[in-house]
Amino acid sequence: MRRPGRRNPGRRLILTLAALASLIVGYYLGQHWQRRPLADLSAVVYPAGQSVDYPADLDLTGDPGDASHWRLIVAADTRVAACTRLLHDYALVFNRLAAWPRIQERLRLTLLAFDHPDADAISRFTAGATWAEVISADPEALKRLGEQLGISPDPNRWCSPATANAVLVAPDDRRWALIPHEQAAIMAHNIRTIIAFVE
Repeated sequence: MRRPGRRNPGRRLILTLAALASLIVGYYLGQHWQRRPLADLSAVVYPAGQSVDYPADLDLTGDPGDASHWRLIVAADTRVAACTRLLHDYALVFNRLAAWPRIQERLRLTLLAFDHPDADAISRFTAGATWAEVISADPEALKRLGEQLGISPDPNRWCSPATANAVLVAPDDRRWALIPHEQAAIMAHNIRTIIAFVE
């Protein structure tokens, strides 16, 4: 009966090194492919996120115990018809996100209302949209926040395609991207990709 020969130690070392090399190459390729989609987006993505310092007189801290909301922050005037149309545009974006319910349910459209609407005006404007919140505050406080986010309003072009861009802010108050106002499918793709990348 023939005894099986001992394996060559050199061959065993080569196989071990090849296995380790494939793991390392796989890891770095995975990192490359994970980051690659961000380069293909029409959004302006901020590397590593940028801290947002909300003015103390703005209530943007969310509900107590619920720190999971992402925000799309937009400058608006609720009295302007273009801003009502913008709200409809964002409804289409939220509908596009229905295939990703975990993202959809945690996303809020936050409108900085420079016209300082009262509760009744806000209710009429949002028409029951639970995914939209209107921040009615002193215009100077809103202006400071808008300047920090890079979405300073233009009173002559409220909610126009050129001024309706949104800033995507994570639950930890870091802004991650400027989301251009474009087709709903493209905006939803941008938002979903960025949130999935960050989380």
